Amino acid sequence: MTSAKGGCPRRSYLHLLATVLGCLPISMSSADDAPVDFTGIWMPTQIGPDGERNEVFPEALPFLPEVQTRNEEFLADFKHEVDDSRRSCLPYGMPRQMLTVAQYPTEIIQTEDRITILVELHNDVRRIYMDGRAPPDGLRPTWMGYSVGRWEGQSLVVTTTDIREHGLPRPQSRELTLQERFTLIEGQAGPMIELEITHEDPRIYSRPFTLKTYYRQYEGLEMGEYFCNEDVWRLNLDGNPSELPWR
Repeated sequence: MTSAKGGCPRRSYLHLLATVLGCLPISMSSADDAPVDFTGIWMPTQIGPDGERNEVFPEALPFLPEVQTRNEEFLADFKHEVDDSRRSCLPYGMPRQMLTVAQYPTEIIQTEDRITILVELHNDVRRIYMDGRAPPDGLRPTWMGYSVGRWEGQSLVVTTTDIREHGLPRPQSRELTLQERFTLIEGQAGPMIELEITHEDPRIYSRPFTLKTYYRQYEGLEMGEYFCNEDVWRLNLDGNPSELPWR
């Protein structure tokens, strides 16, 4: 159906407004293409939307045979209080930070061209660029890597590269590429974020694989203050340097 004067379709209020304004072109997009708003404070949880425990990691990961052997040798002599880098207040890094189920809140701040993730644990910060850019060449690898995102329907898809090589709790090389898919779902206790992280690292794994974890909200949840090195220095000041973690 068209108007009597300008020939503009009158299928909706917006098209009627276009008629009044002289048939100016209007970009129409469906609600299914609109970005989801993840803004808020979320808590990692190992309980899935059905109320059942979610096992984030399978019993075995697809390590290359030579990596599997060396990893087993390393873990056989591994001591968390000495060999774990987090004991020296170093960042968890990616993807470990997003896969932890420790009860530390995570805040998401969302704007049109950037999504910022603040993690209470270690005060870590992630920046996800949503302006269509590609990762620059020659970046120095960092704990959090370089993240660019895009919308696929109602899911936020994030690709992260240029991550530092790690050896704990699972080895990873500088060739690691992560693809995260954030989806807002409804769980038994209210809204949840379902996070799927696909790992691709040809120097460590024989094939890509995907892990799944969840975040939830509840009333009164707030971000707190976290300073890991305060406890480390207290050990030193109390005269217990032998208990200081390895550096």
